[in-house]
Amino acid sequence: MRILVAGASGFIGGHVVRALLAAGHEVVAGVRRPQDFPRRDRCSALALDFSRPSEPGHGLPHLENIDAVINSVGILAEDRHNRFEAVHEHGPIALFEACRHAGIKRVVQISALGADETAFSRYHLSKQAADDFLAGTELDWVILQPSWAYGPGGKSLGLLAALAALPVMPVLGDGCQRLQPVAVEDVVAVVLRLLEPGAPSRVKLAVVGPRPMALAEILAVLRHWQGRASACSLSIPFPLALWLAENFGRWVATPFNGDTLRMLERGNTGDPAALAECLGRPPQDLSAVLAAGAATPAERRYAALRFLLPVLRWALGLLWLGSGLVSALLFPQEESYALLAGVGITGGLAPLALYGAAALDIALGIALLWRWRVPWVGAAQLGLMALYSVVIGIYLPEFLWHPFAPLLKNLPLMVATLIVIAAEDV
Repeated sequence: MRILVAGASGFIGGHVVRALLAAGHEVVAGVRRPQDFPRRDRCSALALDFSRPSEPGHGLPHLENIDAVINSVGILAEDRHNRFEAVHEHGPIALFEACRHAGIKRVVQISALGADETAFSRYHLSKQAADDFLAGTELDWVILQPSWAYGPGGKSLGLLAALAALPVMPVLGDGCQRLQPVAVEDVVAVVLRLLEPGAPSRVKLAVVGPRPMALAEILAVLRHWQGRASACSLSIPFPLALWLAENFGRWVATPFNGDTLRMLERGNTGDPAALAECLGRPPQDLSAVLAAGAATPAERRYAALRFLLPVLRWALGLLWLGSGLVSALLFPQEESYALLAGVGITGGLAPLALYGAAALDIALGIALLWRWRVPWVGAAQLGLMALYSVVIGIYLPEFLWHPFAPLLKNLPLMVATLIVIAAEDV
């Protein structure tokens, strides 16, 4: 078959693409940046961006000769460019309409468990709107509603593994919030099964693991998988966690937002019987899957650094911002000019150098905090630190043996900057 996979660069979509190719199908990968999508045999990339429904790509003339469409596009948190209504509702509906006009019958919509009449979050309501529209068409549709899907490359798995790796594991309230983790291999297996002739159609299917698990149990299992000793848990009262999440979520796109915590508190479980019948076997259990192989050293290391890396970026950003503000506003101007005179900058150039350098430090600090082009900003910071170190080392050598080691401190700062740059794509 020739199959269009919308969201082919995402977690579930990526696994689906690899499985389809392994099964001998031809894939058209719908992604935002086709030029960045890995090249593979029998796989072509198509520009498809649900966050911009006015894009001409939504006419999808490329649906010609497509046998089936799989929509796996989804976001867990909104940001300036991605809104639930656009990504989950308007974009998919435009795709389903295009399928109707192109005469494509088989459409597999990968939605979310909880996108039903009980939905209350904007995340679930937007998913439900697209599901309801698809269910009202004459298309040969199937709507899959997974619980938390885990597996290699999953950001949610990385996030929970990082929480489990902390010296004290934080839990929400009593930690009894119930999820029903489903292996991404099972999600992919049911997608492939539903593309076979005679497969069920015009049905909604809960895609869940074999049993509900409390959040505290999931964290304990992930900690054991990493080979770490048991740790105490820290209970965070739900009202406090909700207040923090709602206020922090206004400024940063994060899965720790108010809607996510409310969904977690409500629970996310379902009946695994239909999935087991479709697969011809029971779905895999999280504990059994993880017990089959311990975490690799890279997985352990990433879990331990998951929260430290953004903290390091913020620390460096605040350092540059604070340095610029202190230089411009707080440090005695006469002493600043005396230091500049020591390197040969006097007269009218002194104020320009002082306030120009301070403004540059402030700008680089804000850019790092805002996460704007981190590799470029980091490279500029490395260049400035190297320049400052060389100039001061030559003209003000007394700072080389100063007890506060102002020049030597640039070495760990430069290494920290390199770490932030390297972690940007992780």
